[in-house]
Amino acid sequence: MKTGLFFIAIFFLMLCPDTASAQYYNPYGGGVDRSIGSEVRQNKPKKNSKEKVDMGESWATYLDKEIKLDGLQFAAVKAIINDNKNSIEELSKSNLHIQEKKDKMREIMDKIDVEILKLLSKDQSAKYLKMKEDNEKKAMTY
Repeated sequence: MKTGLFFIAIFFLMLCPDTASAQYYNPYGGGVDRSIGSEVRQNKPKKNSKEKVDMGESWATYLDKEIKLDGLQFAAVKAIINDNKNSIEELSKSNLHIQEKKDKMREIMDKIDVEILKLLSKDQSAKYLKMKEDNEKKAMTY
């Protein structure tokens, strides 16, 4: 009887540490991950991945950072991009062959480049063309 009680006690003691550790998170298995839903408990706003980004604003800001646009140039670049935004979006959603999409996108981008280059000074134009060439080299390496 004592040996049976002894084995039951040993069995019970072997299970106790496992049940106590079930309350703590272990990334390798077991436990409760209490970080799930922490943004709700901390009253953090959820990140909305569907935010509308103004394409013209982002391009103009990028060019301003790279080649230092003045206010008139900034507004004109923003307007040029927004004028062509619909054709770019339609092209990206179309079911054309990849090469056809690339060719049509190249036409649109060349048209945009011509319009933007008309607005820039000689120094800005040189920087813009160098920046465009560098970006094309980067795109070819992918």
